[in-house]
Amino acid sequence: MKRMLTLFTPLILAAALLALPWAAGVAVSAVNECQDCHGDKTIEMSLPGGATLSLFVDEKAYRASVHGKGDCTTCHSDAKAPHGKLEKVSCGKCHPDAEKSYNGSTHGRDHAKGNKDVAWCADCHGKHDVRKSKDPASRTFRMNIVAVCLKCHNDRVIEEKYKLPDQTVMAAYESSVHGMALKKSGLMGTAVCSDCHGNHAILPGDQPRSATHRQNIPTLCGKCHPGILEKYEKSVHGKGMRGGIADSPVCTDCHGEHKITKINDPSSPVFAKNIPKTCASARCHENAGIASRYAIPKKRFSTYMESFHGIALEYGMTKAANCASCHGFHEILPASDPESKVHPSNIPRTCGKCHPNAGPNFAKGPVHVEVTPQKAMGVFAVRAFYTIFISALVILFVLHVGLELHGRRRRKRAEEGKKE
Repeated sequence: MKRMLTLFTPLILAAALLALPWAAGVAVSAVNECQDCHGDKTIEMSLPGGATLSLFVDEKAYRASVHGKGDCTTCHSDAKAPHGKLEKVSCGKCHPDAEKSYNGSTHGRDHAKGNKDVAWCADCHGKHDVRKSKDPASRTFRMNIVAVCLKCHNDRVIEEKYKLPDQTVMAAYESSVHGMALKKSGLMGTAVCSDCHGNHAILPGDQPRSATHRQNIPTLCGKCHPGILEKYEKSVHGKGMRGGIADSPVCTDCHGEHKITKINDPSSPVFAKNIPKTCASARCHENAGIASRYAIPKKRFSTYMESFHGIALEYGMTKAANCASCHGFHEILPASDPESKVHPSNIPRTCGKCHPNAGPNFAKGPVHVEVTPQKAMGVFAVRAFYTIFISALVILFVLHVGLELHGRRRRKRAEEGKKE
């Protein structure tokens, strides 16, 4: 038996090698046969609305595509010469997993309902010129993905028809730190649409399975920012979110979504001057409902803005301490936690970052002082005294100036009367 195999194996291999060109010839001849008609650049069909659709297939682009070595009938199984309208191509025959994901997506569901505006395989990957995503000429190459998505999401007609985010949102990405890194720096690792929204399984952000659902956003951003995610997970915000408290802030609440900019950009919500307003936004620390619901101190923003630090920051001194200077950024902990930057034992060290001589006395007084007789009688009395004193001083000064001007006028008239 072994001897027979030794004898016939070369013959079998030789037969196989001889068969390859023949097999390739069938595919090539089939493509060539289709190109007899579809290689004509003027071939087209009329559409119901009077428009025309080109039926030209660029053979060179097809040969260079990922499917270029195959036969036309692999996708167009009902194609014969001549033929009428062909059945719609089913990419799922060869890509079942992608088809399953797409069918469950918001695009796939609308497409199944007959919505022709919604994106399907060819809109993102192309038709006869499909290339691998790693190919820079591919529509789905990382550098090209934003442009592919914006074909629909920057279309005002589609935007208004389906109440999609307006064009300012789309434009915001292009001027964001991610968009600029992609466009100007050519940084391949920067986030593009599919990194956040997914590719085939795109879902609206209000669905729990969506990559952009609030509960999933920290993990989503953490794919590229793992060190920050680790700190966030240990923070009071991260533990709250993982514990199911939907009011807990996630990355986008502080940094924004499509318009994320660098922290030194004055328009960024995490720019030094803007941090107090970001922390106090409607959802968080100036919201009485949030404060009551989770038993957290109230009026954090207003009390800060009345402080020296708040006033200095408001007038442009960006080095003045803001929320993050004392509480931290992603690693914020409750003041009762010994690891917190604002735990009484750590306050001298925290204040010492700006005040080198800060000692234990820095931890003795309240920081966010609500100036009422009940909360801070001493501060209230001093403020009331100075308010009355300075107001009276201003009134007396104005009165003094008025009387002086009146006197001058009277004296001037008297002197003019004597001359007459």
